[in-house]
Amino acid sequence: MKFRSMLIVALLSLLSGPAAFASEPVAAGAARFPLMAWDYADDQATFEAMRDAGITSVAFVPIKALDLCHDASLQAVVFDERLSGATYHGPFDGAAVEQNLPAVLKEVGDHPAVLGYHLRDEPSPEQYPDLARGVAAVRKLAPGKWPYINLLPGEGKAYDKYVEDFVTVCNPTVLSYDRYTTYGVNDFLPIFWTNLAQMREAAQKHKLDFWSVVLTATHWNYRELTETDYRMEVFGSLVYGAKGIGYYKFMSGSLPILKAPDLGNFRNAPLDQFGERTPAWHWMRNINRQVHNMAPVLLKLESNDVYHIGGAVPERNHGPSETSLVKNIPEGEFVGGDFTHSENGKRYVMMVNRSMVNSQRCAPEFRANAGNVKYVSPITGEMLPYIGWAYFLAPGQGVLLELNPDEPVAVP
Repeated sequence: MKFRSMLIVALLSLLSGPAAFASEPVAAGAARFPLMAWDYADDQATFEAMRDAGITSVAFVPIKALDLCHDASLQAVVFDERLSGATYHGPFDGAAVEQNLPAVLKEVGDHPAVLGYHLRDEPSPEQYPDLARGVAAVRKLAPGKWPYINLLPGEGKAYDKYVEDFVTVCNPTVLSYDRYTTYGVNDFLPIFWTNLAQMREAAQKHKLDFWSVVLTATHWNYRELTETDYRMEVFGSLVYGAKGIGYYKFMSGSLPILKAPDLGNFRNAPLDQFGERTPAWHWMRNINRQVHNMAPVLLKLESNDVYHIGGAVPERNHGPSETSLVKNIPEGEFVGGDFTHSENGKRYVMMVNRSMVNSQRCAPEFRANAGNVKYVSPITGEMLPYIGWAYFLAPGQGVLLELNPDEPVAVP
């Protein structure tokens, strides 16, 4: 988990600059959860819109825009064609990274905004050997920086092999992948949970953190996104133990890099086609505020189990087990995650409302004495008494509970 420690320190250092939220500054020294705008940005207005929405890093930023990125208290995955190549679908050239990285580093120097260097998005297995050369070059010449590679989604044994071979051959710093599941009216396809389970398994097996890249810009035949989608994607990733979230995309337009196919019809992203802030910008700002408020606890949690309660259990997942902290919730459908605090050993449970349409009471029945249950307020970050019979979760909303079996139950 060396990357996580490095990343947390880097993110904390950003707080000496402009506030993460323009109207409510984050306290100096406060932890922030890694939230990445997966888009190309090179102008001050866009960086500021990202910062004000609670974004902490941007993929991708050209070298010429690193100062602007830093001025907005953001970190950058540097995009440079000398490393990534000039086309999205072209072959990856590991030798080019070895040859060109010294020149890129000479230009970047010790720039404080640099989080890592983009190598490839959604690679094929045939590219792994060359990607391994690129990863090794970044590790050697720019220690502590992320050789950024984002994986394809997938399913079944073929996807298990795709991820396993990537880890074995490429020796990545962190696992990152994307999965978009919004199609018919109110649909949120079960493959979202299946892919999360597979990525979590791989990350735990190889002792790596994983990031989940989720959809925030409608295009192709994806349906119009809603605030519920944003909540479900983010809290759904967190309950599986994701240590970073990427948003694709922040702007309503195709990426002007890599000669990528013009996907067309981008709309309703946090910034519209004219660079104006949309309702989705406020959705993102809202959920990012919640995540940052919970970050001091979230960043110290290790995932122990994930299970589904009520409704159909997605493939590669399971219901409550003999060791799960929660054995049942009488009403509704939820996905739960058990965690252990890495410093004090306390047990935590995150519960997420899996319904796309119904607000649901979240009154978990614990398998053993949970004592004085508290929750991490997503509004203030405070630890507050949890009253299950009165606590409802909006569709897609999550709540993080702290179990205190040695403390007497608080009387409401």
